[in-house]
Amino acid sequence: MGKNQYFRDKVKKFYYENKRHFFWRNGSLLPYQIMIVELFLKKTKAETVNKIIFDFIKKYDNNKKILDESEKNILKQISSLGLGNQRTMALKRISEHIHNNFNDELPGDLDKLMKIPYVGLYTANATMCFGFNKISPVLDVNTSRIISRFFSIDNDKDIRDNKDMQDKAKKLLPRKNFKEYNWGLLDLSAIKCKPNPKCIKCPLKRKCDYNLRETRYKL
Repeated sequence: MGKNQYFRDKVKKFYYENKRHFFWRNGSLLPYQIMIVELFLKKTKAETVNKIIFDFIKKYDNNKKILDESEKNILKQISSLGLGNQRTMALKRISEHIHNNFNDELPGDLDKLMKIPYVGLYTANATMCFGFNKISPVLDVNTSRIISRFFSIDNDKDIRDNKDMQDKAKKLLPRKNFKEYNWGLLDLSAIKCKPNPKCIKCPLKRKCDYNLRETRYKL
């Protein structure tokens, strides 16, 4: 088995056996709602977002409702996430852009998504994958850490400018079950492949360049 296929299979297997259960993974959310979830997940633990997201999505289930709501009331709903004023301002600017440019309907186009204020490459790709069911990489500081270690790819550059990392992330994407694969990467980075990794219990260790180097150094 080639190294790419080994990586894909192990990541998906890890997801099926160890997946974290979050409200936004149940397949019931619209693309716009998925984008809101991804915005909340920035600089915030998934477990913290999970505590408030059901009530928030239920109250603001479409773009118009956020557009028409007062900043004060939005802030009340999301204050537990931290960065409340910044997030509230972001939500209002995002809603205005979607209303003015897309008639309140989120476009299923990566370039158009990235023109929305506060929506970067990761959020746009995650929305395409988990919201629009399109085969897209979800490459952030955590998932890029796994790919960097496993394949010995330089991870010092900004991810947006790291062509080698972007190309590898795209090549690794499976044609089927790509959502589960991407969730597996996110879960593996949160549980095993942390900044201080737990290599001894990682399912990727047998072919991971980082683990093999570390093992040799300890001999």
